Amino acid sequence: MDKYPIWIKWSDEDGGYIATIPGIRGLSAFGEAADGALSELKIAASAYFQSLKKAGRPMPVFDKVVPYSGQLRLRLPKSLHAELSQAAEKEGVSLNTYLISLLVKEHTKRDIYQKVRRFERTHAVAEKPDKSY
Repeated sequence: MDKYPIWIKWSDEDGGYIATIPGIRGLSAFGEAADGALSELKIAASAYFQSLKKAGRPMPVFDKVVPYSGQLRLRLPKSLHAELSQAAEKEGVSLNTYLISLLVKEHTKRDIYQKVRRFERTHAVAEKPDKSY
């Protein structure tokens, strides 16, 4: 069980935490606290894995986490390279620092936009009036 990814998420519907192992459909556990959901998942997963062994079925295999080097080689048009280098120089930072700041800004904007859209969809569904006939 220790080598499997685990997700623990809050569920408004259930009023507690749901722990799952992504990729194993139907295996989940509930807890009022996150650690309770994790404990329950360990029990459920142990029983699940034992049943697989008894039945002679293969154990699920998941990808392992591969550490990233933090380095990236990027090819871009010379004109864009020049513009970005000049902008970095104007800001008084290295091109690397300038590019990282641009990426962080854009990534953060995208993340916030997605969260707002998710929030709007959730509330649009919740605010629909019930049809009474």
